[in-house]
Amino acid sequence: MTKPSGQKAKITAVFADADRGQREAIKLYASMQTELDVFAVVSGGNAVIELFRRGLQPDVLVVDALLPDTSIFELLSGISRLCLKDPPAIVVTLCTSSDTLRTKLLTSGADFFILKPYRLPAVFEAAAYVACDAPSMLERRARSHINWYLEVLRAPADAAGTAYLRRMLFELVVHDELATADELCRIMAEESRTTPNTISKSIGRAIREIWRQSTPEYRSLCECFGETTDKPLSNMKLIKGLAGRIRWELDL
Repeated sequence: MTKPSGQKAKITAVFADADRGQREAIKLYASMQTELDVFAVVSGGNAVIELFRRGLQPDVLVVDALLPDTSIFELLSGISRLCLKDPPAIVVTLCTSSDTLRTKLLTSGADFFILKPYRLPAVFEAAAYVACDAPSMLERRARSHINWYLEVLRAPADAAGTAYLRRMLFELVVHDELATADELCRIMAEESRTTPNTISKSIGRAIREIWRQSTPEYRSLCECFGETTDKPLSNMKLIKGLAGRIRWELDL
């Protein structure tokens, strides 16, 4: 949730913790502090998903890694599948931590970790900091916009071309809007130990599937270039056009 400049609105939050006593402590502390406006304190991951489906848009979610109804990874995956355009920062509280667990959580959508037992003032302070961290917020919102567009364009979910398309869009939106598709293909090819031509062909197959679906969003992209929908957009036109639209939506 983007705050209008100049306003001193509180950062909004949702907490999820299986322990009833901890939930009551969170509610009590929330009523006495000024950093966060706590929308809800719930006991499980399913309740979190339901709140988001109903349109609740907190700036930050603070969630215990051990929930009674779902694993933390299932919850993070469920939030990702919602394709929220303004996803919350996610702080995970852990009883134990390891480099492997932290890496897996980061790649699954978490932004920050707090080890238990913890002091509530420290948790609230960390949640407020993470929610306002501009670089991570930009990356989070960019990924969410990209995922949302690829879903509404009906890009083939498990295709290699869609994965390459997602990576290319992210690089153009967040890191270098002036880069070319050819440059990014070359970089990704070196990292993946394949050839730029292979990546380009994979993306082309994904775009042809998008073209066959011919959703309103795809037709809108075609109109932006004065193109008809009787043939697929080229890789470059779709990628640059979609990246430009997302950058505009993110006010970049």
